[in-house]
Amino acid sequence: MTQWTGRLGLLTSFLLGCAGGEARAICQPCSATEAGGSDAEVAEAGGDCSHCSVDEVCVERRCTRRGVLVAPMFAACTQPPCINVYNNCPFSLWVHALATVAIDDGNVRMLAPGDKWQYGALPQFGGGRLYAYYREPTVKRDTTRLVSDFNQFVEMTVDKDASGAWAQNYNISYVDYASLPVFMKGSGSSCAKTDCGARFADWLAKLKECPTDLRNSHQDVSTCTGSFNYCVTPDGAATYDTTRTYCNKMEQAHGFSGSSIYGGYFPDHPATDVAFWDGVAAWNRGTFAGDANDDNFYVAQPYNDYARWIHKELGCADVYAFSTDDHQDKAGFVRCVAAELSVIWCPYQ
Repeated sequence: MTQWTGRLGLLTSFLLGCAGGEARAICQPCSATEAGGSDAEVAEAGGDCSHCSVDEVCVERRCTRRGVLVAPMFAACTQPPCINVYNNCPFSLWVHALATVAIDDGNVRMLAPGDKWQYGALPQFGGGRLYAYYREPTVKRDTTRLVSDFNQFVEMTVDKDASGAWAQNYNISYVDYASLPVFMKGSGSSCAKTDCGARFADWLAKLKECPTDLRNSHQDVSTCTGSFNYCVTPDGAATYDTTRTYCNKMEQAHGFSGSSIYGGYFPDHPATDVAFWDGVAAWNRGTFAGDANDDNFYVAQPYNDYARWIHKELGCADVYAFSTDDHQDKAGFVRCVAAELSVIWCPYQ
């Protein structure tokens, strides 16, 4: 069962974790002297972006708040479990849910700005992804795979806990690429939110600072390529693994290719070899194995510049930016008892 509702008024409330109009921001280290004065002069004038917190973004050389998180009211979930989707972007999206079982018969649904969609009466499923295509795809139905590379996705599964209650499992993954800001939260009292975003104009400005390359461009939106995908890009008879410093700096430092470290590709090491995988995560962060202190991450090269951009410059410390990012519990995966999951695209205004 699916249910659609049109544009409704927006509320800033505690419903989706926005108590009293909570505002957040993202941080970019900007050069104070670029503003036309010394560090001290610019700091005194309030324009020193080097002092932005992780809750701020540098806009026009000033630390600026992320924005206000929207909190739309969704239709009641009369046949749980449900996934609610809201398009707060200033353009249409086409949403498409895929999993180990067919969801909504694989239909691709257009959501104009302000539109909502509810996936209801869902079965238990694993391996779920909700795609949001920012360019209209030609194919409008597929039960097994995505239909366009012009997209962003989030990951989710639905199952039951030991008592038989519905449970939601969800996370934001920017491992492959980043294009759209997004928010996720289950409806249960123990459900944490996970999100990454800013006011959309600020998000687009940050997207242009992608440290790898931008692909799949359409109406100012592009995908910033994740480090693994970047390093396996063909370059003549070779790949960027050997022809770009971004990638081969990892082999020079650690003896393994950039794509192996960024992508977590070590088939000889089982998942139970936690100490080894802690080390891979540390190589991405430019620190030592087992280090869980964010202040030590991305300070000294070599590190994963794309992951730094996600975690530090976008201020999204708890989302997946590389494949082993869940080590030291840094990937924002959430599991909680809840009958509903809400997903908001472009969640800040």
